[in-house]
Amino acid sequence: MVTDLRSRKILNAVTLPALAAILLVDAFAGGMPFLLDSAIGIAVCGGPFLLAALPGWMGMGDVKLMSVVGAALGWPFSLVALLAITLAGGAQAVIWLLAAKVSGREKPRYVPYAVAIAAGTFASFLLGGSFV
Repeated sequence: MVTDLRSRKILNAVTLPALAAILLVDAFAGGMPFLLDSAIGIAVCGGPFLLAALPGWMGMGDVKLMSVVGAALGWPFSLVALLAITLAGGAQAVIWLLAAKVSGREKPRYVPYAVAIAAGTFASFLLGGSFV
């Protein structure tokens, strides 16, 4: 999240080992059912972000970070996370736009989405059981 705020980058050195570790734990802890659950989570969380990244609306780091979230939460909690992250992202964008307007600065061209991903993931951990 810090690198996204500072330089608009979510490092592969963070996301790829995290994804590999989650899938490895799934394979050893629960075998194919856990891996399938994670694969569905990856598709639910990473899929929409991949579609948004193709025309350049988001970065691929966001896609990979969302894939990590989806793999970690699996199905159906990845759907809760996607909703919470989307809401957090909208709130973050509004806050950034208002802050720019109030301070007299130019409106931001980019919003570091890792902040919303972190906030939405945290919220889904707190509220996930309530929605599923």
